[in-house]
Amino acid sequence: MKTVIELLHDPELDTRPVDDLLFDMEQQSKKDPGVRQLYKLIVRGLEVLEHHGLDFALREYLVETREDGKPYTIKLAKELRDHVPLIEFRVNWVGTGAFRAVFFEYVRDNTQILIFPRAIVKQATYDPEFERIVAETESIYQDFCEFPEKYIVFPGGVEDVETK
Repeated sequence: MKTVIELLHDPELDTRPVDDLLFDMEQQSKKDPGVRQLYKLIVRGLEVLEHHGLDFALREYLVETREDGKPYTIKLAKELRDHVPLIEFRVNWVGTGAFRAVFFEYVRDNTQILIFPRAIVKQATYDPEFERIVAETESIYQDFCEFPEKYIVFPGGVEDVETK
């Protein structure tokens, strides 16, 4: 099955929150080595997720080489047990923060579409802002299940769709 990552457009805010955060990080990375390392790991993690799919990211660890040559290991995806079917994309960098993107899976025509509505860089294990984006993503998920065409465009309509 092919996997596609969709950094969701928010029709109410007319923004792409995850894309906007990544763009800001890319700009900050030019001046801050910690943000640069975190940003590189996020981009690599998204590439791995799109290339290998969600099942791989939930099951296997990503092993990369940091800028200083040392290994970096992390499990990229984790199910949010109290918020099924939401999933958390995770990349950490000490001193910079923990990037978290909350997403859900949508399957259409043998394509796994991973819908990313919201993301944050946390500074602490518990962050009320993270809880807020989880709640927002739950709400978006419910609306998406009813009206997927409101969020993404499908050639030929939205028939025969399965949301997990």
